[in-house]
Amino acid sequence: MIEKKTIESGTGAICYFKNAPIHGRPTIIFLHGLSANHTTWVNIMERLAEKGYNTIAADIRGHGESDKTKERSRYSLEIFSNDLELIAKNEKLEKFILVGYSFGGSIAIDYAAKHPAQVAGLVLVSANYVSPFAYKHLGFLTPIIYWKLRILAALLRWQRREHYYKYDHRSSSGYWHSTWIGLNTMPISVNFWMLALTLKFDFRKIIGNITSPTLIIRAKSDPILSEAEARDMARAMPKGEVIVSEHPSHFIASQSQEELAEIIEKF
Repeated sequence: MIEKKTIESGTGAICYFKNAPIHGRPTIIFLHGLSANHTTWVNIMERLAEKGYNTIAADIRGHGESDKTKERSRYSLEIFSNDLELIAKNEKLEKFILVGYSFGGSIAIDYAAKHPAQVAGLVLVSANYVSPFAYKHLGFLTPIIYWKLRILAALLRWQRREHYYKYDHRSSSGYWHSTWIGLNTMPISVNFWMLALTLKFDFRKIIGNITSPTLIIRAKSDPILSEAEARDMARAMPKGEVIVSEHPSHFIASQSQEELAEIIEKF
């Protein structure tokens, strides 16, 4: 049985979902990717709950049932990390395992580097620690695309919707399908602000602060996370390890859930 909880952050309501607590057992917090929501993790949560784990999946602000205010200042790594800290405090968690997928993985890196004593273990699924262009020798495009996304986001703030489509990401069927549906689940301006933010990610100076055992999970043909970046990320952390999934694309969390649940369980 999964329960919905809502907390007020001061900059908007944040929703998260948890299974019935099991006293004395470890807690795993899951963070989804851009344009997704907590449903990415529901199947995995249920499987791990059966194995005795407490599980929590957040709707990152701008997504799912969390606040979708069209104010750019509310969408930054600092605020995303603060939201996660509020969830941990609300659940009275001193330590927990953190799992982040894609955009959520970058939030997880930021949080684990700044709160190393609180993170007992870290699992990064298809997550970058620098701009996705950095390992493709396309860094020169970063400022151009960044500002184009910022301008588009500003122009699209006029978009008005009373209701956003609720998409169950367990049924994700591919990149373009997920992207199209995702654009209907949140304000387009927010989507573009967050996409622009990924181009500014650079955790090279702080990733060494992560002291917990860390799994970096990469699909064998992931177009976003290269093999070289995954290996460099692992080497930059005291206890980093790379696992290569047989899944052929970036969408491990929604399309290879049995494999992912097994990896997390063994970890």
